[in-house]
Amino acid sequence: MKYTAIIPAAGMGSRMGINFNKIFIKIGETPIIRMTVEKFQNDPNCEAVHLAGREGEIDSLHEMLAGLSKVKGIHIGGAERQDSIFNALKALSPTDYVFIHDGARPFVRQETLSALSEAVVKNDSVICGVKPKDTLKMISDNQVQETVDRENVIIVHTPQAFRYDLIMDAHENAAEQNLAVTDDSMMMEALGYRVHVVPSSYDNIKITTEEDLKVAESILKKESELDV
Repeated sequence: MKYTAIIPAAGMGSRMGINFNKIFIKIGETPIIRMTVEKFQNDPNCEAVHLAGREGEIDSLHEMLAGLSKVKGIHIGGAERQDSIFNALKALSPTDYVFIHDGARPFVRQETLSALSEAVVKNDSVICGVKPKDTLKMISDNQVQETVDRENVIIVHTPQAFRYDLIMDAHENAAEQNLAVTDDSMMMEALGYRVHVVPSSYDNIKITTEEDLKVAESILKKESELDV
């Protein structure tokens, strides 16, 4: 199978205490966004990468991604993440499958990409995630209501993989219904589709806070040592 990756990259670094886009921060010598896109550049199943960026940052994104041949388009993002993804979806060349991935999640592993590729052909809508390590509690008014069986929940990561026509239907429905979501699979659920799950890795973190940067540097060091 072949797929196109969509990477929303129009966010800011407010939770990190900075006044610019966090994907421009370097880990080691490489900007986060280039590290992320390189994962798809190196995946043989990926045939194209499209990004959605802030209007004033399109040129900077082109510069940071220079030489990555699978980058086929950098589009203007919208007010919200889902608007940015919808803009990119509408700009794609014909494709069967779409992977949607966070721009600030640079450590997705090839085995996760391969598992998603295999599963989406069979199931049309697939997410990846990991089991929580901590005990989970449902609370209300700062009081515990129940303990959640962590065997029945996952921490959801990206990429999320979909058949193109279905995720387009889901985004169109979300726009028509003013549906606000935190990930694309929620749109599929809203239309009644079953969403399947494959394993991710605990290293597949989303870099959101200053503490995440320290974890990212540790992951990069570990990967470098494994490559030696």
